[in-house]
Amino acid sequence: MGVVYHGEHEQTGAAAAVKTVFVPVETSLGSIRREIHALTRVRHPGIVRILGQGVAGGLPWYAMELLQGRTLQDHIVELWEGVESQRAPTVDSERTIPRSAGTLSDGGTVTWKRRGTPPLLTMLSLMRKLCRPLSFLHGSGLVHRDLKPANVFVRADSTPVLVDFGISTHFGGARGRETLEQAEFAGTPRYMAPEQILGEPVDARADLYALGCILYQCITGGPPFQGAQPVLLFQQHLYQPPRPPSLLVDGIPAQLEELLLRLLEKKPQDRLGHADDLAAMLGELGAEDWTAPDLPKAELYIYRPTFSGRNEALRRIEGVLASAFKGDGSCLFLGGESGIGKTRLAMEAAALASKRGFGVIMSECVAESGGDGALGGAPLHPFRPSMLAIADRCREHGDVECASLLGDGAKVLALYEPSILDIPWVARLPDPPPLPPEQARQRVFDTLARAIYALAERRCLLIVIDDLQWADELSLAFLEHLASKGLADRKLLILGTYRLEEISADLAPIVRAPWAQHLELGRLSDASVGEMVSGMLALADPPRDLVELVAGSAEGNPFFVAEYLRAAIGERLVTRDRTGRWRVHERAEGDHGPPASLPLPTVLADLIDRRLSALGGPARRLAEWASVLGREFDGELLAAASGLEDTALLDALETLRVRQVIEEHSPGRLRFVHDKIREIGYERILEEQRRALHGRAAAAIEARSPGAPELHAQLAHHFARAEVHDRASVHFACAGDRAREVHANGEAIASYRSALTEAQAARALGAAGAGVPLDPEERVHEGLGDVLAITGRQEEARAGYTQALARTPEGDGLARARLHRKIGKTWETHHRHEEALRCYALAEAALGAAPPEGGGEAADAWWHAWVHVQMDRTWVHYWLAQVDALAALVEQVRPHVERRGTPRQRMQFFQAVMHMDLRRDRYVASDETARYARASMAASEETGDPNEIAGARFALGFTLLFHGDLSEAEAELDAALRDAERLGDVTLQSRCLAYLMMTHRRRRAIARTRALAVQTLSVATEGKMIDYVGAARANFGWVVFCEGDRASAESRLQTALETWRSLAYDYPFQWMALLPLIAIATADGRIDDAVAHARAALDPKQQRLPDAVALPLQEAVAAAREDDARAHLERSCSVARGLAYC
Repeated sequence: MGVVYHGEHEQTGAAAAVKTVFVPVETSLGSIRREIHALTRVRHPGIVRILGQGVAGGLPWYAMELLQGRTLQDHIVELWEGVESQRAPTVDSERTIPRSAGTLSDGGTVTWKRRGTPPLLTMLSLMRKLCRPLSFLHGSGLVHRDLKPANVFVRADSTPVLVDFGISTHFGGARGRETLEQAEFAGTPRYMAPEQILGEPVDARADLYALGCILYQCITGGPPFQGAQPVLLFQQHLYQPPRPPSLLVDGIPAQLEELLLRLLEKKPQDRLGHADDLAAMLGELGAEDWTAPDLPKAELYIYRPTFSGRNEALRRIEGVLASAFKGDGSCLFLGGESGIGKTRLAMEAAALASKRGFGVIMSECVAESGGDGALGGAPLHPFRPSMLAIADRCREHGDVECASLLGDGAKVLALYEPSILDIPWVARLPDPPPLPPEQARQRVFDTLARAIYALAERRCLLIVIDDLQWADELSLAFLEHLASKGLADRKLLILGTYRLEEISADLAPIVRAPWAQHLELGRLSDASVGEMVSGMLALADPPRDLVELVAGSAEGNPFFVAEYLRAAIGERLVTRDRTGRWRVHERAEGDHGPPASLPLPTVLADLIDRRLSALGGPARRLAEWASVLGREFDGELLAAASGLEDTALLDALETLRVRQVIEEHSPGRLRFVHDKIREIGYERILEEQRRALHGRAAAAIEARSPGAPELHAQLAHHFARAEVHDRASVHFACAGDRAREVHANGEAIASYRSALTEAQAARALGAAGAGVPLDPEERVHEGLGDVLAITGRQEEARAGYTQALARTPEGDGLARARLHRKIGKTWETHHRHEEALRCYALAEAALGAAPPEGGGEAADAWWHAWVHVQMDRTWVHYWLAQVDALAALVEQVRPHVERRGTPRQRMQFFQAVMHMDLRRDRYVASDETARYARASMAASEETGDPNEIAGARFALGFTLLFHGDLSEAEAELDAALRDAERLGDVTLQSRCLAYLMMTHRRRRAIARTRALAVQTLSVATEGKMIDYVGAARANFGWVVFCEGDRASAESRLQTALETWRSLAYDYPFQWMALLPLIAIATADGRIDDAVAHARAALDPKQQRLPDAVALPLQEAVAAAREDDARAHLERSCSVARGLAYC
């Protein structure tokens, strides 16, 4: 894809063809330049020579020798009539691939006629000569991928030259470590191998298939498959065997026909494996070879092994795929040691799923920086491919689909995948309202889970996540949320892989969760190792002695198998003779038996270390540089950090590519072929040099992207490794802030703690201030305390706040009061109310005397802080049911709130008074209490904060319910529920649902109460709201009781009571279970049980029941005779049923 110009070399004046290459995105520029540079190093007379390269106007270009002569296409046209002379179309990734043979069309009948007798040996000789440059190209780790007659020049001396490498690709051979990305799709339909059409990884055998098509055309006059449209050609390449050439042309030797049909086999492993083998076979038919004596010799190469030894595991995966296809989804984890083949099995699963009609999303977790405790990927990084797939579908199907997939909360995902904002429908949405951190995190989870579930409704979906041992805390928490919510009724399978030896404390409980399935991969058998060797050497029957040597050393680890075989071939301990046979080097001169072992390390780490040691100086140093940057890294960052000049850099990168150390991962991104190579490369670096490299890496990152918030974590890591402690501390603190913004609580805690450790190290060395000013440690301790409090770790949060307090000057009363108040909140959360009140008193003392009137902003800040402390106090008195203390405090605060309070504080005050009244009156709301609720609602609207408005609306509906205004209560609670759903606030959703459920029960709406009980149980369980879990169970028990199933009802109602007993306070609405239990026990004649339930219902901490219900219960409790108690109980139950309490 580019333009070719006629050019001239500035120094020599030689004519040249200059080709510019289109760059689809800026990040592709470095990748294309590296590919061009790889071609400049391929020097063979049968491959067009690259004379120069560069970038002009943002486009890469390269200059090739300008060839004189004709193409092979021209020669074929001369020999045969009926061959189209125009260039066959080249296709790219926009294609339609047939999934089955269907009805094949030959596109019309073509009759080939000879123009005289075709010079068969001449054409076979040309093909044999073409094998030489093709073999050299493959030995250089490259595949042409668009081999066709028009891309073969024939010089005057009848020697062929391969041209047009615009879409060549790197050919990795046996990688050991597989990658999840899918291959690009490009080529010319008439000559494309089946695996190329399917978008599968291609290797040298794709070129050999194309060469078979060319050879077929040479000897029959036309390619093996004909068709006017690419899809017709694809069908034939994939499913239709070629017609034997002897049916089209007389005089075709049987040996040639057999060879030709073998080249055109549908499966790569059924074809010849090496162009040299084809050359030798053509030689047996009399074809002449290249006669140049100094022809470069091709390097040996090995193939990606065939899938072997995992049939049982694949059958297990087939079973869960079949279940998911039927709507019974699940989550399956594949565990195993490093290099055992987890990723390869996941790839096979993905291919299988794709054939069965699944959509497949491939993703992985990455370690972004080198060293022990390597820095992990960004929060939710493994789910970015899912977000991109959702975004792509939204762009394709428009606004209606956007609304269905993402909902109103779509913008919250832009924190993790910014391209979501490029969707017009999303861009038009209002910004999501702020929420408390834990609720905001839950909103992200709900939004992304909803979108993934909806995507799976459109088409069965497989999500593969590789290397979960490197997953960040937020990703693991979301994975648990996504899977544990229930996949049993969804067409969704999540397949995750992880290293057994590196399973983290966060990952272990997820892998072993009751909702997860688990599969551990063991080592391969010797027979399976033999199948691997067979595939890598492209031999059906590899040498037995070689298989035994590899199996004995590799101990069944596929990565070791690949490394061992690569090392043996690289060091010429295993060679390939002229007949194409692989041979193990003999032990000593005159000893013709195979060796008992090869002089290679038998430990994987030593084997990799040996390979790295064999690299040249620049390549070895660049590999060390890359290991500091991490498993995957930006190519331009490596260039900037290395300091190598352009040509030296490209040479070193090409060496690392050919030696299978580093590979191109995606446009602009490079990665180590396997993380073990990076780990061992990093360990080789001396400590002093390692520090220097990390320092230079940090400097390069800062220079390339100054101030980028997402890079603070990387910079902190590198500065810490470089022992530049002051700068590391600053960046760790900023990384903690950034992690809090995206709700990655685990990363925030780790970053804040690292910031404090680095600050301490900086001060110990006297380095503070030498680089940049340190963040105040009190700020970092407080930030750490905030995140620990969010995550429920109150004791640790208290320690963080205490450390911050110890570093806060005595004169900073506002800061000290804030910290005392936060310490009090940690006690209050654990219902340690006396300690909480003590801390609130300290907070008030820290504020000191009230400022004089007219004190400006400072005075306003003081009063706001004072009111905040008092409002926190009110809640302690509320939970302790200290009505008198609460009333006194309310009266103390009232004038200051009314005069100086912000709308939010006035709203909170009115709610405090409302709750005080409700507590005092045992949840029977007076007219005055209802007025306070309405005043709170009005104040919330003044704030303009959707969260406050939703909370105040719930409080109003809650109060109106106990005021007896059921219709208005239902309207307000329903509106608050809709607000809570928009906000993603699960806690508020639980509250709204629980009291909507009570409202409908009070109306005796049995069906609606049942539906709300089911919904409440689900949402409250997700939000860990145990009080409302109990309410859902109680109301479901009441529904069953109304339907006449007393035994089942009693069981459910007792479960509700047990649920409430687990709370640290007395849930005040236990009558929802107790009144039906009184009716059941009374009807069964268990009067003692009924009286015990009545006594519990009358407890002063419980809601006051209507007198018509409560008074008979009091009489039953006081009755001396059982018959009297029964009569009072029956009267109470009758009234309760009439009022829809029972």
